[in-house]
Amino acid sequence: MLKRTVFGILAAIFGITIIVFCYTPAMVVTVAALSATACFELNKCIGLKNKPIYYLSVAMAAVIPVYYEYATEINELLNIKFSTVGFLVFYVILLMGLMIAKYEETKFEEVASVIVTSIFVPYVFSSLFRLRDMWITYPNVYDRSYGRFFILFALFGAWLTDTFAYFTGSLCGKHKMCPNISPKKTVEGAIGGVVGGVLSCVILFAVYDNFFFEKHSMNYVEVIIISLLLALISMVGDLSASVIKRNFGVKDFGNVVPGHGGVMDRFDSGLFVIGALNAIIVIYRGILS
Repeated sequence: MLKRTVFGILAAIFGITIIVFCYTPAMVVTVAALSATACFELNKCIGLKNKPIYYLSVAMAAVIPVYYEYATEINELLNIKFSTVGFLVFYVILLMGLMIAKYEETKFEEVASVIVTSIFVPYVFSSLFRLRDMWITYPNVYDRSYGRFFILFALFGAWLTDTFAYFTGSLCGKHKMCPNISPKKTVEGAIGGVVGGVLSCVILFAVYDNFFFEKHSMNYVEVIIISLLLALISMVGDLSASVIKRNFGVKDFGNVVPGHGGVMDRFDSGLFVIGALNAIIVIYRGILS
């Protein structure tokens, strides 16, 4: 209980920091650091021994968010038209070459996992930038205040769902939900997490709709449906992380915060929710356009 409370305080501090500095380079540094640390932890979890691949992938994970944010400036500085697809193809070929160089200690499944940890994970972390800039992507629909709202919406959908699920399960959990994956998770906890997560997102929307939004492009029905989806996706992310840790026989991905695990332990559900919210908005706006 104490650990959960401490993490709640740390999460609140992190959330406030992200919101305050989301339009500054501090946001980029934070996302790059999270991506690199998450990649490092996942590489360690899978037991990767190939040091060149290990550190190259961590560097790649840090570079992706930076490039995403400053792509235009970087291309102008280098006076080139950068091909993202071409670079990623070259990167994968380089990984394969490093696998061949140390084939005795490197398995293909490890390299395949590295591709996920060093490309997909930082790409999803970079979705925080896309959520922040939705008002730029859809200027006729959203105003600037939606940038911070969508980031908070994602964090609420992930972390508060998890928090409510934990406390509900601790107080009245009786029926095990996935005993072979996560023995402590209960059906009652899951229900409490969904209800609490949805309610938190609705309250967040009410505050922004009444005090910050200039363009009222969302309604309560949409918010309830989206937050319900995010709560369910949050649980999928949490359980997926549990499966990965069980597959590799580890308790935590890392130990960034002693007693609370690493970045991936804190962002397992968050990564799913951040990416999902971005996809939901893009798909929804595509349907309406």
